[in-house]
Amino acid sequence: MNPYHKLGSWLLASSMLIAPPAFAQDAGSSGGLSIQPTYTDEIVVLGRNIPEPQRATSQVATFLSADDLARTGDDNAALALTRLSGLSIVGGKFAYVRGLGDRYSSARLNGSPLPSPEPLKRTVPLDLFPSNILAGATVQKTFSPNYPGEFGGGIIDLETLRKPSENFLNAKIGIGANLVTTARDGLYVRGGGLDWLGYDNGTRSVPDALAAVIATDTQLADLSDAEQEAVGESLENSPLSVIQNGTLGPNFEGSLDGGKFWEMDSGATFSIAGVIGYKQDWTTKNSIRQLASEERVGINSTQMETALDATVNGLLTAALETDQHTLTLTGLYIHSTRKEAQIQEGFNFNAEGAGGFVTEANSWLERALMMGQAAGEHNLSDQFAVNWRGAFARSTRDAPYERSLENRSAPIDENDNVVGPASIVFNTRHNINFSELTDDTWSGGADIFWFAPISGARELTLSAGYEYSDNDREFISNPFNFTLNTSIPLDVAQARIDFAYSPDNIDPNRFKLIDTNTQGVNSYNGELTTHAGYAQIDAELIPTVRTTAGVRYETADQLVDVFDRFADSTAFDTTISNDYWLPSAMVTWNFLDNMQLRAGYSHTIARPQFRELAASQFTDPETDRTYFGNSFLTDSKFRNYDARYEYYLGRNQFLTLGGFYKTIDSPIEEVQFTTTDFSFQSSFINSPKARLYGGEFEYRTRFSMPGDNWLSEQEWLFSVNYTYTESEIVVGASDMITERDGDTVLASTYGLDGSSMVGTPKHIVNTQFGWEGESVQFTLLGGWVSERLLARGEALTKANRLLDVYEKPGFQLDAVFRQNVNIHGTDFTIGLSARNLLATKHIEEQRGTNDAVRAPDGVVDFRTYERGRSLSASLTAHF
Repeated sequence: MNPYHKLGSWLLASSMLIAPPAFAQDAGSSGGLSIQPTYTDEIVVLGRNIPEPQRATSQVATFLSADDLARTGDDNAALALTRLSGLSIVGGKFAYVRGLGDRYSSARLNGSPLPSPEPLKRTVPLDLFPSNILAGATVQKTFSPNYPGEFGGGIIDLETLRKPSENFLNAKIGIGANLVTTARDGLYVRGGGLDWLGYDNGTRSVPDALAAVIATDTQLADLSDAEQEAVGESLENSPLSVIQNGTLGPNFEGSLDGGKFWEMDSGATFSIAGVIGYKQDWTTKNSIRQLASEERVGINSTQMETALDATVNGLLTAALETDQHTLTLTGLYIHSTRKEAQIQEGFNFNAEGAGGFVTEANSWLERALMMGQAAGEHNLSDQFAVNWRGAFARSTRDAPYERSLENRSAPIDENDNVVGPASIVFNTRHNINFSELTDDTWSGGADIFWFAPISGARELTLSAGYEYSDNDREFISNPFNFTLNTSIPLDVAQARIDFAYSPDNIDPNRFKLIDTNTQGVNSYNGELTTHAGYAQIDAELIPTVRTTAGVRYETADQLVDVFDRFADSTAFDTTISNDYWLPSAMVTWNFLDNMQLRAGYSHTIARPQFRELAASQFTDPETDRTYFGNSFLTDSKFRNYDARYEYYLGRNQFLTLGGFYKTIDSPIEEVQFTTTDFSFQSSFINSPKARLYGGEFEYRTRFSMPGDNWLSEQEWLFSVNYTYTESEIVVGASDMITERDGDTVLASTYGLDGSSMVGTPKHIVNTQFGWEGESVQFTLLGGWVSERLLARGEALTKANRLLDVYEKPGFQLDAVFRQNVNIHGTDFTIGLSARNLLATKHIEEQRGTNDAVRAPDGVVDFRTYERGRSLSASLTAHF
């Protein structure tokens, strides 16, 4: 038995009171009756109506079960987690727990840490995990010492399919459509023959001539004209540069999952479970893209962007289980690729020779996550148990041939009238970048448990453990640029991209390939090594009051080494070495058999992410934002206060009401700035202090309809959860901020005092309503997230400063239907779903501009597009 489950089992029936003495009648010598007290062993059990897993945990947590995953029908972990209280997902990938950004939350798989394939983040994107590999998830919102000290909003522990209780085999096929994408025109480049599967067939491989230059750290400028021309001509041209229009087809998915177990003569059980799956989705976004300063709209444009997402995943788990021991081996492979093409057209009113522009860009972002884990659970006796785990995980991201090409047209006047000829010519910005990221994590840990009875059914559990993690990341970027000779013929400058950059036109007199090294550094190595030990006591020292207290000691060494192909830029290297004592205490009062009250306090931290410390430039192709790291960032320190009341009404029925308060020293905030040509760039700072507080409410119930009809035969369900979060940056009169160039400025110049933290919405609401019958299930799912600050603008002291960017997620309504049928002796499940039924838009906006011509209401569409309604159908066969 898992020691945590054993601990839960006595706590489930824990909070017990010794009954008062019973009285018996006895005949005295006089023949009368006398009353004699007789003490019995009877006990009154409290907590018996508190269900798993809430009873088994001493912390404030919320859970996603296998039934929840089936009911909501969400494709991946990111979507599924949006149904839980206090969680919102930003960018479709990253979880915000209690309004705190993804940097303050971490994800684990079966208890082991995960590396990230995202160059800008150490947090793993949750859209990587298809729901078909998951058995559930736990989101713990209060810190306990057995978890890492990097714990701000919470920790998300995903659980994969393990140890099937019965043999099964399921095969699923599905098809889907989005009403603003499917059967409509979209953009794409031809690419290679395996693009539909998400794998490159060699079309995007670095050419041998260019690979030799990169391998020898040679500058193109040092080559002869003939050699430089040969390198430029070696680049793949037409299949990867020409953006085409075409009608997009439907979305597809297919999966096969199964499990089997064997009972051995020795009494042991051996089992295996596995999943393989494939899914592809087309998405088109027709966006309004504007950028505004305090005085005017600087860029006004529209952008059409089409992406093909293809995901291949596989999971295999093997388990050997006896009465006292369990050994589990898990292998995971996820490969997800986005093939993207976009065309942006508009006007830049701030650039030199301000006028129209047409920008073409395309990219191939190939991400993979591989993980192997071994874990053991050993009950050595009734009093001792040991758990251990070890894992290696690797995330990769390969982005070859990221292209962008900008065309300029004639300038315009203040009334948007074209001045001069409207001929379009190429400018010098034809960029091609090759980048790779490899992120490895070795981890291991062990926990020892000692169970000691106190009295009656009460018990004390002492636990201690050690955990090790080593995270090594390497990001290499090799950017290049085709320069334009001023004497190039006009017909060449106006030619289609594959004709313009054909071998005939690549020479020093027309187009020449050169190295691009912005600020001299564009790559980095990062390493984070942590050692941690903890001790914890979990006991019901006082009847009905459960106390959990412990401390974690954690030491970490973090290094970021910034470099380019030609030099190691040691001036930008950063090393952070810190150790912390992180206490935690939680008290649970089980005052009735179906009610309890929790209260807790803890210290936690948050470390800067590698990319935030790397003082180099990087452009995120998904947001088109340019980022600069800040090597002067420091760790953030949290003080956490939590309380929650829980009332359990029956099977999967409960009401909870909680509150939380956090103070943060040196929270890391993202800030924006612009250049002279109004290009949008970002960096990071440590704000002085912040505080965050709020409350959570959740209610879930099941009920029956009155009458004697079809409606009364179904089991109806309703649930709603609401989270209120208020965040505030606190700045003193003398507080200073260290900017990325090392300069220190008064924090007040940024106008931070009293402003909310980036990414924190005030309100999050999720609701479900539907029914479940013997063979049918229907659920309506609603979710609303209020406005949140997405990107902070420039300092108040800057003239014509860039304005804050706000995101308005709005309300989303989904419907999911499942019907079980039997066809010729085989069981099938028909699945239907409709997403975003209200056609809610994606809205990012700036507010407060004085430009009455291009923003008459003072609101600017930073990035706004129709997400459209999505429909899907699936058929699953059960064998």
